[in-house]
Amino acid sequence: MQRAPTEFAVLGDEPVERADEDLLGVADTAAALVALITGSRASAPFTVAIDAGWGMGKSSLMRLMRTRLETDGVPTAWFNAWTSGPDALEVLIKSVLLRFDRNVVRRSYHRLARRRGAVRAGRLALALMLGLVGLRRIVDAVWEQLSADAKSRDEIRDAVREMAREWVRDGGPDGRQLVIFVDDLDRCSAQVVLTVCEAIKLYLDVPGLVFVIGCDQGALSRNLRGDGASAQAAEYLEKIVQVNYRAPVPDRECARRLVEGYLRRAGTSELFGEQLTALLVLRAKRNPRRIKRLLNGFVLEYHLDRRWREIGPAVLLRIILLQHFYPDFHQLLAWPDGRDPVPEFLGYAAVRDEVRRGGVPADRAPFTSLGVPVPGAGGGPQDWSAAVERLEQELPVQYPGLAGDRDFLALVQELGEDEGYQWLRAGVARSWSSGTGSGDRADRGDLNEIVGDASLGVQFGAVRDVVLHRTAERIDPRPAPDLGGLRVLWADDAAVESGGMARQAELLTARGATVEFAADLDGVRAALRNFEPELIVSDITRADDEYAGLDEMQALRHAGDYAGPVIFYVARVTPNRLRRAKAMGAEGVTGDPAELLEWVAAVARRLRKDRPVLPVQLSEMDVL
Repeated sequence: MQRAPTEFAVLGDEPVERADEDLLGVADTAAALVALITGSRASAPFTVAIDAGWGMGKSSLMRLMRTRLETDGVPTAWFNAWTSGPDALEVLIKSVLLRFDRNVVRRSYHRLARRRGAVRAGRLALALMLGLVGLRRIVDAVWEQLSADAKSRDEIRDAVREMAREWVRDGGPDGRQLVIFVDDLDRCSAQVVLTVCEAIKLYLDVPGLVFVIGCDQGALSRNLRGDGASAQAAEYLEKIVQVNYRAPVPDRECARRLVEGYLRRAGTSELFGEQLTALLVLRAKRNPRRIKRLLNGFVLEYHLDRRWREIGPAVLLRIILLQHFYPDFHQLLAWPDGRDPVPEFLGYAAVRDEVRRGGVPADRAPFTSLGVPVPGAGGGPQDWSAAVERLEQELPVQYPGLAGDRDFLALVQELGEDEGYQWLRAGVARSWSSGTGSGDRADRGDLNEIVGDASLGVQFGAVRDVVLHRTAERIDPRPAPDLGGLRVLWADDAAVESGGMARQAELLTARGATVEFAADLDGVRAALRNFEPELIVSDITRADDEYAGLDEMQALRHAGDYAGPVIFYVARVTPNRLRRAKAMGAEGVTGDPAELLEWVAAVARRLRKDRPVLPVQLSEMDVL
């Protein structure tokens, strides 16, 4: 199977500065805000807040405003509060002084030097007199004079205000106006926010100066909860803002134009039809940065592993869309058991839809594959509805909800019909049935020629992961406790034969647990005698037996061999599995690595009540 190579481009995250680059459609808003600022020259100083959520285009709006102001002859300064760090006061004030006339700053330096008796007959003084020093060096010299000691706060304020007033007066009868943009304030600590607010109010509160602050005020308020400094900073920010513009979320039509523009720039337009474009608009919550990150993730994966050129970019794209928007289903897709959830789900959705319309499904495979009895020849609508309900007890809990999602249904149908996906799954099934599906590449044959591990994610060839998602949203920020020598028996035939659960076992070991493996009931019984586990983590499916793990644990309970805690770690969390696990008193059934760790930690705490638990930060790789 050969496919023509396709090239795609990464989308940059730099704010736009020209109206012709404006996919968000905020150029008119920028023009209106600029008109408000320049028309309110007599009211300056004042502060305008551009309030919008993460990734919603605050910086782009501010950059467009800046471009328009500069075009109209209004000077501006740009200050990034987040990158200024502890020197925020110095960086902000210098950013303003650098926009003043050189002569204004030079005169201020001489005044300061005379007052301090610091005029030296050295090279700097001579250079200043002869006009040989650039503005930046003069500004540095002024700041050096002003910040010579900790008692110079009032002198700094007076000198800066004096320079600002002189600069404004030199602009003629109507004066001048300087607009200072402050970006990324919502990322800063309480101390930096407080410093910036003090600079605006105490040092730069002079006629002619206008501040435009871009921040997510909701996020800022959340970040500043806590100590007295945080409360003071939040209160201070509220006081200095006179005009607050809350940028709206793009409407559906604007978001669609934005997505279509991004698709053109990334070269991915042909991969997105009407349905997928609508899905991206809806599920990304019309957030420009979130849309870019998804597209860039696709472009990166495609370029990292050339073998996707053979399989086809459409397959990779749909897998990534599932990963981002339907992570529970994506997890089923990536689980190392050789089962393909795509035809299973589509078969279930088709029979459910047929039964709901009052028909009789022609395809009985969804029922027979899971051993669910179907009505006889005389079965009516109620009989078939009951059969579907029985089927749902054996299917993953998320299937009924997903069956009602038209976007998801279309996405999975397109994936299942793609020749590249069918070929890929056939190769995966062959590698699994031959016992090489979880990491041993020696016998993969032609599959290994095309499918392999990429540094950021695609591991379909290794079966364990379809796309490894390394983003902040997957990180569990809660501290994980030290498992303190907890003895864990991992009962899983795949783990023993091929190391399929090695990553999770390594995680438990890294947290202080001791982990041993058993492949079947006999192995578990041997471990109970020799290892004496305090917790058993078990799979459920063994070969073609959908309930083997549950049956084995139940047998141990009945025989009195083991009465301790059990966690079932599986991809397919079904209603029947949940019911049976609850009946035997298990901790639960999960396929979420973070939840698994949380449950194991809870067991460790119960068993070690008198032992202190040390916090250990959960890293990004721990939850993948």
